[in-house]
Amino acid sequence: MSTPEPSQHGRLGVDEAIAFWDERHLQHGDLLSGGDLTYDHCTNEAFYAMRLGRLLDIIGASASAVAPLRLLDAGCGKGWFARALTRCGHQVDGIDTSETAIEECRRSAVGSDRYMVSRLDAWAPTCFYDAVVAVDVLFHLMDDGVWRDSVVNLAALVRLQGLLVLVDHDAEADHLWGEYQVTRSRQGYLDVVQPLGFRYLGFHPYRFRDNAAGFHVFRRIA
Repeated sequence: MSTPEPSQHGRLGVDEAIAFWDERHLQHGDLLSGGDLTYDHCTNEAFYAMRLGRLLDIIGASASAVAPLRLLDAGCGKGWFARALTRCGHQVDGIDTSETAIEECRRSAVGSDRYMVSRLDAWAPTCFYDAVVAVDVLFHLMDDGVWRDSVVNLAALVRLQGLLVLVDHDAEADHLWGEYQVTRSRQGYLDVVQPLGFRYLGFHPYRFRDNAAGFHVFRRIA
């Protein structure tokens, strides 16, 4: 077993973060492992449902049975969103670095949803996606280089006129929240994504209790 990278500047190293999230998925159930640990189970139920509703408003709530939307749930955790999107008629791939989470995803698959162990900056499918979504994931990538490489790679997987939907805060500046969460500024996302052929469609806030996060939405135009 390799030795985890040491943390720098109060942040988990890359390998430390992967180990941290695998252990969290091992210790907690479907909702808490990828939800908000400050919320109880019922509140997390509402939190997941709210985020799903916002996401469906953005990408569309229905798809043709003969031509479903092809989606990537990047950082899918134990697959709550991937399964819900599959039930809404979409064809979903889910990726996560946690082998524990992906094993649970595969046991709980509901149809055409597929799950693979992969980092966001390394996923290389044989197709493009109608939409790539990363829900409450990118602000847990503590290494700035890995964050940038992940955003670039996810953007490269979106088809022309497809959507890139990335959750973070709508912040004016980067902000370190602790050893496993850091917000990147809105301008930071724009600087990375727009030169790749995307138009920024705006920020869709969660508006759930005191949670200030939301969806940065981009459309590929070139």
